[in-house]
Amino acid sequence: MKNFSFILLLCAITLFSCTGKKKDATQQREEAIAEFRSHLTEADTTAMLKICDDAMEMLKQKKYDAVLASLYEYNDSTKEVKPLSDTTAKKYKRQFEMFPVLSYYRIYYSFQLEGCNDVKYRVTFATAEAAQTKDDPTTAYMFNPVKVDGSWKLCVKTAKDEFDHSHR
Repeated sequence: MKNFSFILLLCAITLFSCTGKKKDATQQREEAIAEFRSHLTEADTTAMLKICDDAMEMLKQKKYDAVLASLYEYNDSTKEVKPLSDTTAKKYKRQFEMFPVLSYYRIYYSFQLEGCNDVKYRVTFATAEAAQTKDDPTTAYMFNPVKVDGSWKLCVKTAKDEFDHSHR
């Protein structure tokens, strides 16, 4: 019975210590988000949304190469942006061609951290008639605008990137 009590106590201590660490990480992230947001201005919001909306307009006009030339990848550990690799650019060009932008609207935007922000669009890529469906088929495009050295860069958003889960 003493061994069982000891094991139970050890499990409880382990559980509470893990929960405390998770809470600390969550609290640290929330503090970092608040710090990042405290330095943003209305001009930041305007600039960030403009580069995203401009990219969507270029996609609507099928100017894929122009959009790809304006997209970057962000490395969170080095805080650097770099142009898309050839492989990544080809992947996105295929996606843009498969799901062309006939129309779009911004679903939401969210500032999180220097390298992790969300701008999400609902994209209509075909008519209901062409798709032989009741409604126009849609998909979503998401960008990750990043503020580096005082200017906004339009970065790609991948499934592995963190994003604001409150807007799912």
